[in-house]
Amino acid sequence: MGQMMSNDGVPKDYDDRDDVTKHREKKKKKKKKEFEFGKYRTRKIAIEIAYCGAEHFGFSSQGAEEHRSNVRTIEGALFEALKKCRLVDPMREIFGEDSVEYSRCGRTDRGVSSLGNIVSLRVRSALNDEEDFCDYEKEIDYVGVLNRQLPDDVRALAWYPVNDGFSSRFDCTTRTYEYYFTIVGGDGLETRTKDVFDMEAMEIACKKLRGSHDFRNFCKMNVKDCHDYKRDIKRCRISRIDDDNDNDNKNNKNSEEKIDFKLTIEGSSFLWHMVRCIAAVLFQVGLGADAPNIIDDLLDLEKTPRKPLYSMAPEHPLVLVKCSYDESILGEHNRKISDEALEGLEMHAWAAERAHQLKANLWRDIKKRINTYSNEKKKKAKKKLSLPSCTETEQQEKKATSLKRNRQLTRALMSSTYYGTAAGEPKGEPVSLLLRATERTYLERLADLNVRQERKKQRN
Repeated sequence: MGQMMSNDGVPKDYDDRDDVTKHREKKKKKKKKEFEFGKYRTRKIAIEIAYCGAEHFGFSSQGAEEHRSNVRTIEGALFEALKKCRLVDPMREIFGEDSVEYSRCGRTDRGVSSLGNIVSLRVRSALNDEEDFCDYEKEIDYVGVLNRQLPDDVRALAWYPVNDGFSSRFDCTTRTYEYYFTIVGGDGLETRTKDVFDMEAMEIACKKLRGSHDFRNFCKMNVKDCHDYKRDIKRCRISRIDDDNDNDNKNNKNSEEKIDFKLTIEGSSFLWHMVRCIAAVLFQVGLGADAPNIIDDLLDLEKTPRKPLYSMAPEHPLVLVKCSYDESILGEHNRKISDEALEGLEMHAWAAERAHQLKANLWRDIKKRINTYSNEKKKKAKKKLSLPSCTETEQQEKKATSLKRNRQLTRALMSSTYYGTAAGEPKGEPVSLLLRATERTYLERLADLNVRQERKKQRN
């Protein structure tokens, strides 16, 4: 008896599901065409990047340790984006002899942000040998491509075509940092700033920092890698930040007045934690713990050979604002950014700003509610006691109490850990740097390092 056949000639008991499965498996087995990086021409470029460092463990990559411990760094995020975009060979090392000629201008610490750090490296180009390398309309949109892969708190701002010998580190002429801080006060703060925080004394101290000096008492010493502590400070000044959009204090008479300031420091290069150490010493001067002459004392290594123990100012208010180069090398004439990338950057910045505003509004309303509770408590106490009008002495005492609270609030905004913790004294009013314990000198540290290295050699 013959086999039952269907209308198309296929046996009815034939199950074609196996063939379908095999067909699908064959499709899966087809390997994706590998990207051959070597077929493309490369070029040297500089990339301007901005980032918020609050959620990052500094700028410098931690290498393999970064992946194991899930530590976020700016460099790590940048390298991942470069490899995903295939702007650099994923199989090639960033550093080493067979590198992509990578260099960075500013190596910011953990928590520090930047408005325009510069990195340089060799990347893939869309232009072939026959095409002009100046035809930027046909070139890869480096800014747009990178920003699609970078995290939200890291952005590429622009790119620059540079020659093969360019180094973002060594070709940089000056680096500019800004450190933000706030002064809190009551009515008439403008005329009474000195009572809360002596800005005039701080300005005098800033002037003493300008010029070429040995700043080993204003940094964290690294005797293994750094032997020259002389640096040239071209600009050091304090200026007020006017925020026209902040009308909360103007409309609320019961709220404390506050003024935001920034410390601007410009120099050719900086030592490890140098700006934060300078900010901490200047805060000492502003709070009246030390006179402006403390700067002269710390710069004079014969008078102060040992650095006093003090904690650095917090890292989050510090921003690397600008890395400056010769205009002929990096300037407006060769800054490249597409209209699409520019529009994307603008939208991203607007959305991020709005998100932070909403968060700030929440804390502002919480503060208002706390102030309401406090005022109600004061009214009840006053009504219960039925106190007569304050005498002149009582008014002076109230004023002194208010000033003390404003000083405490100002100190708390500057740092919650800085005051007195380094020298071991209890928290409270800051203690003069000259009365604190001291660290080891450079020569003592170097001697200890040599001893450790010698012992290591003997063990090996």
